[in-house]
Amino acid sequence: MKNLIIIGARGFGREVFDLAKNTQAYKDSEFVIKGFLDDKSDALDPYDGYPPILGGVESYEVQENDVFACALGTVQPKKQYAQLILDKGGEFINLVDLQANVRSDISHLKGVLIFSFVFVSVDVTLSDFVSLQHFSCLGHDAKVGKWSHMSSYSTITGFTVLEDEVMLQTAAKVVPKKKVGKGAMVGAGSLVVKNVKPGESVFGSPARKM
Repeated sequence: MKNLIIIGARGFGREVFDLAKNTQAYKDSEFVIKGFLDDKSDALDPYDGYPPILGGVESYEVQENDVFACALGTVQPKKQYAQLILDKGGEFINLVDLQANVRSDISHLKGVLIFSFVFVSVDVTLSDFVSLQHFSCLGHDAKVGKWSHMSSYSTITGFTVLEDEVMLQTAAKVVPKKKVGKGAMVGAGSLVVKNVKPGESVFGSPARKM
């Protein structure tokens, strides 16, 4: 049996804890949840029912049978802290909620988080460390690059491409066959109707450079 450790014990960390408990792997006793890594040792003090904070990412020594999930909701910190664990030889697993509907293969990936009521259509290409929050929707033949994050109720449609390290905030939408470049951010409630350049932040309907 594996011991799951969640990187981050703030709000998103608590959501990932809940996600982990609602996966088939947890129901099948493939892992137990050992605890969190967070440099804020009192982050869980106001809450009950959570396993302990084991220390910070930098100081933690990976143990035999440890596996990890990265619960940081912004792209660059997620990449930074996951890489610290990867450099120590840590292994990341996928967590897929039992109420998600995933029609594309992700078995070859690592570090993917898919929350409840997400829909991933046919022939979608996901990448390592992609996070898909509740009710996000991915149309057929869409592609999502490594480290990217789709917040709740965000939508990408057929043949849309999100390159690496893209952030779609809550309820952002991208029309078919458009590309959002590496490191770009689409603001909450925005509608992307033309390609977004790498590193750009866009907002509005239609989305324009901020």
